[in-house]
Amino acid sequence: MRTIIKSVIGAVLILSFGAVLLVGGRRIIEQERMAQEVDRLREGLYRARATAERCQKSIVSGETELVELRARLDLLRARVDSFEALDERGVPQDRYETYLGTFNMYNDTASTWEERERQLRVAEASCRTVILEHNAMSDSLQSLFSELGVD
Repeated sequence: MRTIIKSVIGAVLILSFGAVLLVGGRRIIEQERMAQEVDRLREGLYRARATAERCQKSIVSGETELVELRARLDLLRARVDSFEALDERGVPQDRYETYLGTFNMYNDTASTWEERERQLRVAEASCRTVILEHNAMSDSLQSLFSELGVD
């Protein structure tokens, strides 16, 4: 009878030890999975932040160029207007060649300005997408930290 009790106690201890190992092993695996998820989200967040910062710098640069181009456009418009104001009958014949060159430059610059403004709007929309992705990753990381009990 003692042998049976010893065998039962041994079996219970082995099963208990196995259960502890199984539960502990699962916990370790889950912690490792969570650590990998945190690392993945942090890396993604870093890349998204760097992309968003580059995007914002590009937008600021594009806006500055657009303002400078607008100033050039305004100067050309003023020159065109000054030629047209010389005589109520139109631009004098001796100034017409210069007027036409200035007028064409104005039109070319206006077309360039419109295209750059369109490109800037597209870039701004793209930047908004990048920033929204960054914010979503940040929220995911915060949610994961909350789930882990880390604040």
